[in-house]
Amino acid sequence: MSKIAKEILLKGEVPPTVKFDLKPKTLYELLNIQRLNAYKFKAQPQQWYKKGFDGCYWEVFKVKFKKYKSEPTHGKAWGLLYWNGEALDNTPKEIKGGLKFSWQEYRSPKKDGVFYDAETAKDIERRRTKLIKDFYKS
Repeated sequence: MSKIAKEILLKGEVPPTVKFDLKPKTLYELLNIQRLNAYKFKAQPQQWYKKGFDGCYWEVFKVKFKKYKSEPTHGKAWGLLYWNGEALDNTPKEIKGGLKFSWQEYRSPKKDGVFYDAETAKDIERRRTKLIKDFYKS
């Protein structure tokens, strides 16, 4: 193991790159990471993903970064809003809430298997409770 790695691990500190990777990101932090691929980058607030909004995201067309504490973590971004897979407008609009929310690259919640319809959710819950009861009986 390298000397630097030993020092970091012995101190119990987490490297700054790992800290940055684990924390929620604003839209501008996310786009700064994707700087070369920011054009037509699909981003969504994490709350849309958690609520199960499928096909709802912003497709970014233009970004202007502003430096804050010598890092480009602020700015303005423009893009098209897609809702249920369809663009709401053909002209790019300014993306609001870039600093307010935690943002992520667009992923479909249904493809990830995060959300179920009511019948499937009840079936899963029934099987789970049955397994728990069987476990405690034995």
